[in-house]
Amino acid sequence: MTYVFKSPGRINLIGEHTDYNGGYVLPAAIDKYTYLTFEESDHFDVYTKDLNKSVEFSIDERKEKDTWANYVKGAIFHLTKYVKKTIKPFKIEINSTLPIGAGLSSSASLMVGIIYGISKIERLNLDRERIAEIAHEAENEFVGVSCGIMDQYAVALAKKDSFILIDAADGHYEYVSAIGFPKITIVDSGVKHELTSGGYNMRRNECARAIEITGKQFKEMTNSLIDSKRKALGENSYKRAKHVIEENQRVLDMITAIENKDWEKVGWLVKKSHESLKNLFEISTDEIDFLVDRINALEDVYGARMIGGGFGGSIIVISKSDIKMQLKEINDAYKRQFGIEMKSYPVKLSSGVRKINLF
Repeated sequence: MTYVFKSPGRINLIGEHTDYNGGYVLPAAIDKYTYLTFEESDHFDVYTKDLNKSVEFSIDERKEKDTWANYVKGAIFHLTKYVKKTIKPFKIEINSTLPIGAGLSSSASLMVGIIYGISKIERLNLDRERIAEIAHEAENEFVGVSCGIMDQYAVALAKKDSFILIDAADGHYEYVSAIGFPKITIVDSGVKHELTSGGYNMRRNECARAIEITGKQFKEMTNSLIDSKRKALGENSYKRAKHVIEENQRVLDMITAIENKDWEKVGWLVKKSHESLKNLFEISTDEIDFLVDRINALEDVYGARMIGGGFGGSIIVISKSDIKMQLKEINDAYKRQFGIEMKSYPVKLSSGVRKINLF
């Protein structure tokens, strides 16, 4: 018997690097997907169409040589650990319309999709919150990326035409209607990032230091507090903390702006977020800044900023109208400057991971 599931990628409108700091985030799932086909088998065999690679493995703690395979194996291993029973093996095929390494949570899309799919096939009766939590644990412990819960929650819990306000401190979430929201375009810079390469984990440690030095969680911190502790914090931890404090407030301000349909304010907040990620969190790149600056100068654009873990990846653009032609001109200049091409695609807000019925 064959089973097919589709698991979305996600964007984060605002609230970058706040989730693992117990703050607020405002993500949504998008209509770019990881498609997973499961067939019953006598062993685990996973094939990724995008890379044209196949791996066979058994479920244990040993890592595979191919990094991508550890996302699959880790998801199943941690699911097995949680349900305390052997999962019957499957032949799994992965096919994706979601670009890998572009800051759109291809890893969470894959891991949540694997766990959700097996949960449904095996009738494990896991709710979506639990599926997200198992995927989060697997990415942190098995793959080794110290990510927050936002990506997994967005992929598992999203609703069509809605953002999700998540309080990462306690997992509370609520939906924010995005009906009437302006056009959203994702620009993939073509600069790929690997979160396991160190820059992301270093930022996380610098944030943890701020909590240790101040004795406060980020939602309790103020700029005046960290100003008074600046010497003890050191310049890096001070700047990271300042970003998180101000970004948390921008999330709350964003919800008010969306409810008031104040799109100019939405754009202003998006731009301020990028400035902070560039100057305080220091995770932008020359290529990203080149694109963001030129896109923000377009007449029909409310605001643009980098999204994701940083050091490359994608940009979210909020605009009044279609900007495909303007982006083509920017891409020509980008290609001349850096020798690489960007890709752009409009996205719509999607519902979370689900089964596809085969007829």
